[in-house]
Amino acid sequence: MKQLSKTFFLITAITALSISFSSFKPGTKNSTATSYTITLVGIERVGVNDVWTWTLTNTNPGNGSNGTLQDVSHWSLPLCPAAETALVSAQYSYDGITWISSSINIDRDPSIRLCTKEDVLKFDVGTSGTTPTYYRATFNKVFTVDPFAYSYIKTGGGLQGCNVYTYAGVGCYEIIGGPRND
Repeated sequence: MKQLSKTFFLITAITALSISFSSFKPGTKNSTATSYTITLVGIERVGVNDVWTWTLTNTNPGNGSNGTLQDVSHWSLPLCPAAETALVSAQYSYDGITWISSSINIDRDPSIRLCTKEDVLKFDVGTSGTTPTYYRATFNKVFTVDPFAYSYIKTGGGLQGCNVYTYAGVGCYEIIGGPRND
């Protein structure tokens, strides 16, 4: 049974890692021509914690006109209550090597109030050009991968620069005695 659980988790993780998502704005058509790309780089077991790492990349930087995308101002993730209480730390990096601690306050972000009124984990750092920015969150519990989690990307000034993006994120289901609990 434990082997079946490990196999299921591995298949789920590989599937989630291979899924590519595009942006969508409520009430508009999905566009894959230009979009930000959010990739789950991996989930690593470090001691008793799971470290989730993502990259966020602007695939067509510019001023936001003629199909270009403004640089990201910040990235906000809603988390289910179980993941909120299991969150140990949050960090970001511009190179995937040197990590900088980020606030782990889960609260409403007034700058994305047109997108959501829910509490979010806000990574208050964005992108510059096509260089990916790395984000990671550390949890003291094991969670499933949700291949259709959603997040909020804030760009530019004003409230109009808020977009909803799906990505492979932290699921709301804790894996009790899960495959990464060795």
